[in-house]
Amino acid sequence: MEIFTAFEQLNGMPVAATIGSFDGVHRGHVAMIAEARSLAKKRGLPLVVVTFARHPRLLFSGCNMPFLLSSNDEKIALIEKAGADAVMLLPFDNEMASFCARDFMHTVLSSRMNVRMLAVGYDHHFGRPCSGEGIEEYKKYGCEAGIEVIQMTPYEAGGVLVSSSKVRGALAAGDMSQVSEMLGRYYSIDGTVVHGAALGRRLGFPTANISLSEPLKLLPLDGVYECNIHVATNCYKGVMNIGCKPTINSGERTIEVFIIDFEGDIYNEHVKVDVVRRLRGERRFAGLDDLRSQIMLDVQEVKNINNK
Repeated sequence: MEIFTAFEQLNGMPVAATIGSFDGVHRGHVAMIAEARSLAKKRGLPLVVVTFARHPRLLFSGCNMPFLLSSNDEKIALIEKAGADAVMLLPFDNEMASFCARDFMHTVLSSRMNVRMLAVGYDHHFGRPCSGEGIEEYKKYGCEAGIEVIQMTPYEAGGVLVSSSKVRGALAAGDMSQVSEMLGRYYSIDGTVVHGAALGRRLGFPTANISLSEPLKLLPLDGVYECNIHVATNCYKGVMNIGCKPTINSGERTIEVFIIDFEGDIYNEHVKVDVVRRLRGERRFAGLDDLRSQIMLDVQEVKNINNK
């Protein structure tokens, strides 16, 4: 799959496109890319997924709180897996934000990208917000610009219309079953293993403390989770704690994974963690002995589940 960051890289070739933030590349996104690719193929056009080098929310709100479901690298890899021929990473800046839908279609999609077919989601809006603007207006603007605009089929998973906002809501509730259902895979986080306070080692359960690669990546609700952790080419079961360790009043939110049946030094190594399911909420224990006993139960629960 080709990755474009400048319009000139397209060399004026006619293309089909679909556009959006594609945060998380959930099953709705995957279905839309597949449907758009099929339509593009019938028209003899390559499919370019048009997305943004940074999420629009960062320009509009100056948001510094975690909300992303995927980093750019994750998003590009998932879009490639979904079957796109190319990705166009647009710079979302003040100029881009100033375009209304009609101007965006004429100036960017038609003139700069030579888009001949545009696939849009069932409820997707683009360009500067304009009251009452929807698919019929987009089709009209497309006709003016020589672009065939096609609305994609809504996608449901588990009886729910899938969206990035609903994935975020399920993460906030710690409902990893719902998250996995909407994504079509486990939700994952990745980062570098760093030194921590070594409390886990004192308790007999040394943990890998993870510093996120993408600081704005959204984490699930604080608590203890069953997980899979990928170290180099190997995958291990693990128990992950996300939270502030109230038993010792640390106050700092951390991500720590006890890797089951693993020994070794992985400081400074890059790891990926699949969040499988929530075992329990984080809570304060009477002391370290009680905390150690609960961790033993958590680890045994994960072992029992995977030995069935």
